[in-house]
Amino acid sequence: MNSNFEELQSNWESSKKNIDICDTNFDGLYAKIKSKEKENYLFYYGTITILCVTLIVISLFFYYTAPVKETLSQIGAGLMVFGLVFRIFIEIISIYKAKQISNLDNTLKTTENSIQFHQFRKTIHKVIAPIIIGLYTIGFYLITPEFSLHMELWNIVLIDISYVVIAIILFVVIRKGVKKEMQKLTDIMKLKKEITE
Repeated sequence: MNSNFEELQSNWESSKKNIDICDTNFDGLYAKIKSKEKENYLFYYGTITILCVTLIVISLFFYYTAPVKETLSQIGAGLMVFGLVFRIFIEIISIYKAKQISNLDNTLKTTENSIQFHQFRKTIHKVIAPIIIGLYTIGFYLITPEFSLHMELWNIVLIDISYVVIAIILFVVIRKGVKKEMQKLTDIMKLKKEITE
């Protein structure tokens, strides 16, 4: 009887250690998920801030410095402003969707929601963002003819070339940020799958 009690006690201690390890492992995974989610939220808020500042500067420029009068230029200015407003709106929706994914819900459901959110962000970066950038660029070049009436040709050429150079630099910087965000989302999904297994 004494050996049965010792065996039972040994099993209890062993099980207790396994439970402690599982809890520690779960806490570690949960902390990693939270850390990566926080980094992504900072990315979303940073993007919104940059887009809002750009929107304010462009709006003030078209209102005070260079109010465009020709219809073609007004369409161009409208495309630029609308593109920025739409992108800001998408980032706000992204934050809302990200906050809807509850880590305390059914873990399987949370993983599915994370996968859907990952697809949503992929669509934004691969489809919607290029369309917005394209419309913004078209808008920029639609304004050029009216500006050429008030500026020398070399200034217009310089502005057009600088737009391309700045666009390339921004593309590289934004692409780097997007890759980091998508990698973090992929990591979050992997960590959540580890919890369910």
